[in-house]
Amino acid sequence: MCEVVAGVACKSVIATGSVNFTRGARKTDKWLRFSFTVYSCRTEGAAQRLYKALTADDPRSDGAEGPQLGDESAVSSDLLAGKYPVAYIHDKVRVGSTVLWTYAMGSEKAVTSERAEMAAKLQTQRVQQVHEGLEPTASADVP
Repeated sequence: MCEVVAGVACKSVIATGSVNFTRGARKTDKWLRFSFTVYSCRTEGAAQRLYKALTADDPRSDGAEGPQLGDESAVSSDLLAGKYPVAYIHDKVRVGSTVLWTYAMGSEKAVTSERAEMAAKLQTQRVQQVHEGLEPTASADVP
């Protein structure tokens, strides 16, 4: 998937990991899905190139800026229209030689800036703990 999204910027990725958290049925107001993806690169320079190649540069639809996380971060959002509209907020963060890509997607009521920021902060904190040689302990309760 990395090569499809970021092309040659993925050549220095040495490991990836991905996990999803889903709550609620898709066609309800409570549907919420977080997708967490981590890319570990050989060098910080390779991570910078991958970070730039990944999308997330459109402004958020609510005009707000996301929190500044890690060494670099950006956030974007959109609403996909249809019978059951899908809202999403997408964060990308670089911490040293690691790039994080987090999606919060679901119903308009379930996908909030607060929840998306919570997910991005959680992932960033866990990676920072690992970079410091600590076992990741950061956690969050999804409201």
